[in-house]
Amino acid sequence: MKIGKYFDDYEFACPCDRHGVDAEGHPILDHIIDKRLVDVLDRIRERLGVPITVNSGYRCPEHNAEVRGVSDSQHVLGTAADVTYDGIDVDTLAEIAEECGADGIGKYYHQDFVHVDVRGYAARWDDL
Repeated sequence: MKIGKYFDDYEFACPCDRHGVDAEGHPILDHIIDKRLVDVLDRIRERLGVPITVNSGYRCPEHNAEVRGVSDSQHVLGTAADVTYDGIDVDTLAEIAEECGADGIGKYYHQDFVHVDVRGYAARWDDL
């Protein structure tokens, strides 16, 4: 099912095997994704003019612990996504995320993605 203009709900589903899959084999999203997050990601997608990949959206608490996410992760709340796009560097994608209204922006150079969230206040970090 579409959420926002460009994304399907399964793109935000927790990737662990606890939640099942739909008839097409996509993971089932069993948590609400904040509309503000989807709106920011839609704006990023429009700004780039090409699809972006959601590497990680919602994480159930168990999966979040398994991947060593912080206990109060925005991913567990449905307010964050880690995104990437081949052909654009982390700094540029982070700048676009900021221009498109993201609150939290984490630059992960070693894994080539940008964390985007809508926590309600500005937060910036990187893995350097």
